[in-house]
This record gives sequence, structure tokens and C-alpha cells, in this order.
Amino acid sequence: MKISNFTNIFKFMQTKFPVEECIEKDKKEEAIYNSKNKYICMIIDKRFKNTIELRIMTPYIWVGNESRHKEFEGLTGYGWINKDGYYIDNFENPIHVVDDEIVIGFVPYEDKNSDDLKLWDVDLRDFLLESLPMEFINVNSSKV
Repeated sequence: MKISNFTNIFKFMQTKFPVEECIEKDKKEEAIYNSKNKYICMIIDKRFKNTIELRIMTPYIWVGNESRHKEFEGLTGYGWINKDGYYIDNFENPIHVVDDEIVIGFVPYEDKNSDDLKLWDVDLRDFLLESLPMEFINVNSSKV
């Protein structure tokens, strides 16, 4: 996505992390609580100054008090995960401070067929073309 579209699209994004949704204890990872809700996340990467990505992800929180490591007591962290288990930190309360990618905004992702695994492979460009006013989209861009 061209950086010039960033400001207008970011206006539609939420930035307050949905902590209250992350209530399902993860079966594999200790101290992790997942949400069932999906979001389109706006992601920046410190390595690439003029690049913004949009990905469908689910929020989760990490609770340090439930970790087996005593040095994490009292800490919490916010992150996002996709269907393949790839995680990205949220800009507020990141879990993995050294990562290059970070989620800076998000909007709820809704689909009538929420049980369909194809949800995760949706072309985000088509979604944005249908969802946002045309003046916010550069229809000539090859990739959103």
C-alpha cells in the first residue's frame, strides 16, 4: 500500500487494544489468553520505512503473573496472531520488544461465514475496495 493512503485509512482504525475479549486460555502456551474475534490489522515494519501491511489477525494477551518466570510478575503484553501462528506485537504493551513488525491500528473483521477457513485467505484489497470510500483507496496499487 502506498504510504500516501496511510493517513486516511488510519482514521478508520481503532488503537485501544481489546483486552476484554482475550478470555480464552491458550491450550499450548502458558500465560496466554486468546480472543475469538478477528481484525484487519495495520502493520508497520521498522526495516521498511514506506511500507504498510494489512493482515487478518486475532488479539491475545500475555499475563506475566501466570508465567513460570518470576521476573515477569506484574507484567502484561498485547499481541496479534494469524491462523498460522505468526505473531506480531501491539504498539501498546508489546510482548516481544525487539521485533521489527508492530500493529498500530485495527478494525473488526466480520464475515457471515466465520467458520470457513477461507476467511483467512481473503484478498484485503477487495475488502477495502468494498468497505472504504473510493477516495481513500489507490485502485491502481497492485497490493494492499
